Amino acid sequence: MQDTPLTIECFNFNSNGRHDLLGKTEKSLADLENLLNEEGESLFVPDVVGQSVQNKVLKSRLFVEKYSESTQHSFLDYIAGGCEMNFMVAVDYTASNGNPRLPDSLHYIDPSGRPNAYQKAIKDVGDVLQCYDSDKCYPCWGFGARPIDGPVSHCFNLSGSSIHSEVDGIQGILTAYDGALHNVQFAGPTLFGPIIHAASEIASQSLANNEHKYFVMLIITDGVITDLQETIDSLVKASDLPLSVLIVGVGGADFKEMEVLDADKGGRLESSSGKIASRDIVQFVPLQRLQGGEISVVHSLLAELPSQFLTYMRSRDIQPRQPRNSQKCT
Repeated sequence: MQDTPLTIECFNFNSNGRHDLLGKTEKSLADLENLLNEEGESLFVPDVVGQSVQNKVLKSRLFVEKYSESTQHSFLDYIAGGCEMNFMVAVDYTASNGNPRLPDSLHYIDPSGRPNAYQKAIKDVGDVLQCYDSDKCYPCWGFGARPIDGPVSHCFNLSGSSIHSEVDGIQGILTAYDGALHNVQFAGPTLFGPIIHAASEIASQSLANNEHKYFVMLIITDGVITDLQETIDSLVKASDLPLSVLIVGVGGADFKEMEVLDADKGGRLESSSGKIASRDIVQFVPLQRLQGGEISVVHSLLAELPSQFLTYMRSRDIQPRQPRNSQKCT
């Protein structure tokens, strides 16, 4: 890389857009470093456009006042160094999903074994992220339902435990998801704030313990959220943590508010107190829009994850550790 030639061009700016070329040259990084504190390098312009470089007109000189190098580590550098991607899941159990015992429900369990949208999203995303999580233990929550003998909860453990939210493996998530269908009463409304807070607590604790981890929460929902501002406030706060939020919209609801959370077009989120998110941590994908298309749900969901990850690491000057032996997933 040090000896790779770089083309350097110098123009005289003109407001009409027709800038005048003052000179050009080819120099490698090693050449530029050698120019430090020297008399400079001549930049030449051919006297006729397209003419051989033997006939040149000297119009300018290039001087190097300062030279420095910095390493931009890649996403794979961190993964090779043992940084883990910890998977978390939150599932929408609101009444708008329909009675799970009926075929028109988004939560219907098909006797033929064909997965519903919730099962497919969990498995497809989980199969990718499990490769970067060593203990294969995943926090899982449900929201928008009434557990047995309790009030409506907007963040309850799918594990069935009142203390522990983790289950073992992707199959453990699917089993817990199915079990909750028989043990909760669908209700509402659709609130994201509590589950984002729960994920943030785990990420915050990991950060306090100086663990080399990054967290990815998958939220699968069928409806329009009713706590938009609280959700925005939670996401702005979470933008300072090693956390990304992937949202899959299932069904035919109007998901315009999810586009607001994604913030791809409207700039960074702003909380009710006026704080601006330090980075974008949300990626939203409506399932219906991608059905029958060339791009998979997983590809769309994970498209921004490496850049979100790197933005966090670089902003805090967190360097990757020395590579360790990689663990293959099958």
